[in-house]
Amino acid sequence: MEAAIEPITQILKPLCKYVQYCRKFNENIEILKRRLTDLNSRKEDVELRLRTECRMRKLPRVEVNDWLQNSQRIKNEVENIERQVKKGKCLSRVCFGKVVVEKIEEVKEHYQHGAFESFVIDASPAAGVVLLTTTLVGETTAKKIMNKIWEFLMGYEVMKIGVCGIGGVGKTTIITHINNKLLKETDKFENVIWVTITQPLDLMKLQDQIAAALKEHLPRNEEIRKRARNLFKMLEGRKIVLILDDVWEAFQLEEVGIPEPTKENGCKLVITTRSQDVCHSMGCKTVQVRTLSEDEALKLFMDRVGFNILEVPTIKDFVKPVVEQCAGLPLAIVAVAGCMRGEYDICEWRNALEELSKSIQSVSGMERNVLRQLQFSYDRLKSKKLQHCFLYCALYPEDFKIPKEELIVYWIAEGLVDERDSMHATNDAGYSILNRLVNNCLLEIVDRGRCVKMHDLVRDMALHITSNKPLFMIKPQEGLSELPGEQEWKKNLEKVSLMGNCISEIYSSMSPNCQALSTLLLQRNPLQVIPEVFFVNMLSLKILDLSYTKIENLPNSISNLKNLIALLLNHCEQLTEVPSLKNLLALENLDLGFTNIPDMPEGIERLTKLRSLDLYLPVPVMLPTVMLHTHSRLQKLRIYCGSMNSEPALTSEEAIRFSRLDTFEAHFVSFYDFNMYVKSIAGQAPRRYRLLVASCLEEVPISEFFSLPEYDDYFPDVEGVNKYVTLYTTGEGEDLVVLSTDVQCLMVRVCPEISDIKVLMLGNYPNLKFLYLMDCWNLKKLVSPKLLLALQNLEVIEVEGCDKIEEIIADDNEDEEENEQGGSGSTIFALPKLREMRLKSLGKLKRICSGNAVLVCESLQQIHISRCGELKRFPVSLPLPAIKEIKVNKNWWDSLEWDNANAKASLQPFCKFTKWLYD
Repeated sequence: MEAAIEPITQILKPLCKYVQYCRKFNENIEILKRRLTDLNSRKEDVELRLRTECRMRKLPRVEVNDWLQNSQRIKNEVENIERQVKKGKCLSRVCFGKVVVEKIEEVKEHYQHGAFESFVIDASPAAGVVLLTTTLVGETTAKKIMNKIWEFLMGYEVMKIGVCGIGGVGKTTIITHINNKLLKETDKFENVIWVTITQPLDLMKLQDQIAAALKEHLPRNEEIRKRARNLFKMLEGRKIVLILDDVWEAFQLEEVGIPEPTKENGCKLVITTRSQDVCHSMGCKTVQVRTLSEDEALKLFMDRVGFNILEVPTIKDFVKPVVEQCAGLPLAIVAVAGCMRGEYDICEWRNALEELSKSIQSVSGMERNVLRQLQFSYDRLKSKKLQHCFLYCALYPEDFKIPKEELIVYWIAEGLVDERDSMHATNDAGYSILNRLVNNCLLEIVDRGRCVKMHDLVRDMALHITSNKPLFMIKPQEGLSELPGEQEWKKNLEKVSLMGNCISEIYSSMSPNCQALSTLLLQRNPLQVIPEVFFVNMLSLKILDLSYTKIENLPNSISNLKNLIALLLNHCEQLTEVPSLKNLLALENLDLGFTNIPDMPEGIERLTKLRSLDLYLPVPVMLPTVMLHTHSRLQKLRIYCGSMNSEPALTSEEAIRFSRLDTFEAHFVSFYDFNMYVKSIAGQAPRRYRLLVASCLEEVPISEFFSLPEYDDYFPDVEGVNKYVTLYTTGEGEDLVVLSTDVQCLMVRVCPEISDIKVLMLGNYPNLKFLYLMDCWNLKKLVSPKLLLALQNLEVIEVEGCDKIEEIIADDNEDEEENEQGGSGSTIFALPKLREMRLKSLGKLKRICSGNAVLVCESLQQIHISRCGELKRFPVSLPLPAIKEIKVNKNWWDSLEWDNANAKASLQPFCKFTKWLYD
């Protein structure tokens, strides 16, 4: 009898447990909430203690750092459970019951681990940012100056140093080298803070920049004196070097909240300026940066223009006179050399010398010579369109990093880029123009190649040119609270930039008579209302940018701007309606993304010249069917696609039309629509797509997905990636998503329904470069050896917050025949193009590969492993010829078991051990 009952008992035991989970579900949810509240309180206490102690030249202990990270992870997971429970999504109530009970125990145990005896350790050398710089020019000139500044910084007599010299002489380059040397060669200072001062001087912005360098924050709504007191408290007790680049006017340090540098506090101030008066007014020891000697100037010129020029005897005689016209200024020498590189015609050199001998009229002061040389570079652009493209860059604020894509959008709308058959080809033409401006030293590449910037002196030259003909009004980020008066809006005004000011309203009677105005940039102002008459006399307007304003509705007079090419309203989140667009027949670029317009604007079906359309609205929409036939020029579309009830809304005809776009970015609410689209692009996919699948909007912070900087934060070094898929849900059974085999980047986030990614990846993925998984709580392995063979072009793998994952490459029995056996009997897995591996917060990860397998990654450059406490072996085959950085916790690194006795010693020089609060 007992033998018969035993099996029944074994079956009933777990069943009873699940019944218990279900019966006490609501009670357990409340317990979990209370436990999480306690944990959050302890977390806040720990963070407050750290903030206090870290101001005293201390760093958080690694275990404290890890505890805070895990606290945040647990908080995120509990909040996700609560959201899923409210929606009744993915897992049954029974399954959630077990998850809740397990999570209660985890929260309780983690809370107990937060009772630390000690929170901090002694700090490391000076914290700051290593800056990109160019080669220091001038063995005798620049290096002497640099050595003098360094001597003052290391000594105790000079506390404030003013580096002074004409624009373009190389002040910033010298100080950039000083900044980097301070960070690399000395522990004398706790912080090295670099701030570039923008014009006009904005003390509140300066306060914000200094606070940000300390990873602190000052509320913007506080008055400046209170903010100064708070900043002073942040800096007090710290031994810092504060570098202020490009100071145009003197100010009192106490106005900002900067402690006066003294022998007692050991702080130093370094400023660069064109004015000796500024140095004297701020009490600085002046270090004058002189121009290059004749020999140094000639050497720099020849380095840039190419020594093969000297092979042409008739040209050789012109080289020295041309260099002499540059007056020893590095910026001018580089600019002129860039123009003359590759010129072998004697007439060109004779003409260049003649042009350089002329002066820019009406420019006074020391900058006359260098501006003359810079205008020579501008004049030699020859093409008027190319010159206007350059001048357009001056519409941005001083020292602004100008996004290349945004700039080209403006150029295209202005007609400065010749239109090609495809948007891709037209954009390429825009990039070609950018390259010419960079090669002529009129722009410089910044921000990992995504942006360009104008040297402040180059911008001065552009402002000088645009003060007459063509006439521009350029007042970006000048703190203006109201629009310039109507008398400033001249009839021959061509471009106006008022971006980034504090303009909230325009007078109701204001109607500037600007018949020639083609560009009006008002973005990033708190502008709420535009009067009806404002646009009446701007009938030549081609570009109107009101992005990131607080505008609620647009005046009907916009409907009469029949020459308008680009209407840009991105992130006008208060905007609920737009007037009829039916008369804007020239419109090619309409951006309504992230506005609050509830439906398709009236007249959009008549805009048959549209090439770019952003309809990422607050509710999912579908394009009118007629547009699929009439809008044959449409090449870029961004859309929140589907119906509010997540029912299928995409027809096969629409899917095929979307597949013929150059660029398609879509948020699908229906698995069916996504799969319909993927099937339609087989063999004819857009050149660029970004696809998101998420059935419930509240799951997804929508601004995250179509912001390029956000993507680049995830993929900073992946070049040529144009095809992204992000899944916030993968579906199940017949609703399982289908991936296109040409996808280059796959992100799977917060998908508890997935336990094995092979259910998503059923084919070969030769183009997949980036694989990113986050918070997939039931994922137990990343890939099998068989799937690995289909992913041979992977460049980056990142896995984070997947609680149950135990292996990265799981050696399934069914795949054994696929494995290549090494001579010693060990299994070899190869990822020949893998450059980066990041494994974070994987609490149960035990192995990279099964058994005694090894991973061969000859291209691997970066390894980042954090909070993977169960991982005891790192089975990467040596050597790693490309390795540059291994970012790990030192205690974890020291505890690793190594197959090769020499492995640890050979890799340790590349280790960067984590110490800070966040990795």
